[in-house]
Amino acid sequence: MISVILPVKNEPNLPDFLIRLHTVLEKLNTSYEVIIAMGDREDNWADPPEHPNQRVIKTYGDSLERSILAGFSFSKGELLVVCDVDNYHPVSAIPLMVTRLAQYEMVAGSRFISGGRLNMSPFRTFISKFFRSCARSYGSRLSDPMTGFFGIRKEVIDKVTFKPYIWKVALEIEMKSRPTLYEIPIVPQPRMAGISKSSIKIGLKLMRDMISG
Repeated sequence: MISVILPVKNEPNLPDFLIRLHTVLEKLNTSYEVIIAMGDREDNWADPPEHPNQRVIKTYGDSLERSILAGFSFSKGELLVVCDVDNYHPVSAIPLMVTRLAQYEMVAGSRFISGGRLNMSPFRTFISKFFRSCARSYGSRLSDPMTGFFGIRKEVIDKVTFKPYIWKVALEIEMKSRPTLYEIPIVPQPRMAGISKSSIKIGLKLMRDMISG
């Protein structure tokens, strides 16, 4: 089974996104579930269209990472995929991600490899490249360590002791478990709604957590 985990906070585009996501997943001809991890501080909730392979869980605290980890805890699949719902991550790439997970323990979307592209403002591009350099200097093999679009085998995360850190979950998993890794190029699309949750403050906390181990 494939478990797709969607951390959600103030995403008015959720209903439309779910229709597109289920359309992609149903073509895989395998069992799957969609877990919507909704933070308890959600104040812009749009009821998603009902689907038999979909459920909503409530998480506590204003933390993207805790939402993802809660999704891991509730998941039933052997393969886990994490994706944002703001249109930034291409759901069309999920079938390739699932295919590669048959050969690799972790598959991550990257804007920095051939075929990928940064699609952000100059300021956010600078921040992404800066923290990319920081993470790689601490031993990360991810070309895009800030990625929030990745797939992982459940057996890998079962061996990881999460803090949880403020820094990106994909980066924490990769640095702690050193899984076999494959990256697929992604070209992020313009956000259809909502705003980015990234900030300088989050980036500085990320650096602190890398230094402290």
